[in-house]
Amino acid sequence: DPKSSAFFMPSGTGPCRFGQYNRLQRLVLKELGHEDVPIISPNQGRQFYDEIGKVAKNFDRLAWRGLLATDFFEKTLHERRPYEKVKGETDKIFWESIHRVSDAILNGEDIFKTLEACKERFLEVEIDDSEKRPLIGIVGEVFVRSNRFSNDNIVAEVERLGGEAWVPPFTEWILYTNFTRKRSNKQNKDYKGYLLTVLKERIQKKDEHTTKKIFKGVVKKIEEPTTEEVLELAAPYIHDSFEGEAGLSVGKAIDFVSNGASGIINVMPFTCMPGTIVQGVMKRVRQDLDNIPFLTMAYDGLEQTNTLTRLEAFMYQAIQYRQVRGAREGQPAGVAR
Repeated sequence: DPKSSAFFMPSGTGPCRFGQYNRLQRLVLKELGHEDVPIISPNQGRQFYDEIGKVAKNFDRLAWRGLLATDFFEKTLHERRPYEKVKGETDKIFWESIHRVSDAILNGEDIFKTLEACKERFLEVEIDDSEKRPLIGIVGEVFVRSNRFSNDNIVAEVERLGGEAWVPPFTEWILYTNFTRKRSNKQNKDYKGYLLTVLKERIQKKDEHTTKKIFKGVVKKIEEPTTEEVLELAAPYIHDSFEGEAGLSVGKAIDFVSNGASGIINVMPFTCMPGTIVQGVMKRVRQDLDNIPFLTMAYDGLEQTNTLTRLEAFMYQAIQYRQVRGAREGQPAGVAR
C-alpha cells in the first residue's frame, strides 16, 4: 500500500556509492510503477538526527531498538546455528523473532519484553558445541557485510565449510557516525548539534545496556569494543581522521584476532575504495599478527566461479592456523578458537 509504505535507505556524501543506493532504488521503483512510494534517505552527516526526526515521532528511538534487536538475534544465530542438533531450527526461530519484534514496534508494545520471549525461544535450540569450529571474523563495507544477497550469504558458506562466523553489529556504524558527527560539530562550533548527539548517544547506550542484560548468558560474544577502542587499535595503520569503514575494519580485525579468530574475511563492493585500502593495509597488519589467514571478497552482484574455490582454500588455511596455534599453546585442536 503506497499510502502506508516507505523504504529506508540512508545516504552519504563524498566519493562513495553508498550515497547512490537510494537513487538506484528510486529508479527500480519507478520502473515497477511505484513512483509514489517514498524512500527515506537521511544523510549520515551532521543533520542525520534532524532528518530522521521528521519521519515520525520517536522514529529514531524505535529504529535504534529494532537495530539492537536484530544485532543480538544475529549474534545468537551465528553462535548457535553451527552447532544445532536439528538443522534449520535456529533459522526458523531467528525469523520468527524478527517478525515478533517488528509487530511489537508496529503495535507500540514493550520491545524488551518481546526480546525476553525471543531469547527463551533461542534457548530451546539444542546444540552440541563440544568441538569448537575455527572462528572467522568478517569485516568490510557495512551494507555488503549486512546483506545476505550482496555477500552471497558469506556467513552460511563459512559455516558450511566448518567455521563459525563473527560479524560486527550493524549498530557499530551508527555509533561511529556519532563519533564523527561530534568531531565535526566541535570543528564547526556547532555546540547545539554536539549536545544533541551526546544526548542521543546516551539514550542509545542505555537501550544497548538493557538489551545486553537480556541476552547475557545466551550470547557468548556479547561485548564489543567502543568506537574509540576500535580506532585506537587501527591507529598504527590508519589515522582516525581518514573517515569511513577502513579504520573500523582494520581495528575490528585486530580485535577479532585478540579474541581468538583463526581467519579474517574482508567483504566489499567491487572496486570499493575503503575496502581496497583495507586489503593493502592488512598485509602489514598480518605481519604483526602471526600471518593470520586473510581473504578479501569483492562482490559485483554476479555469481563468480572462483568465489567458492577461494573460500574453500581460505577455510583450509584457517583450520590449519588454528591447529598450529592450538598445538603451540598446548590446547587440543577442538578447543582453540
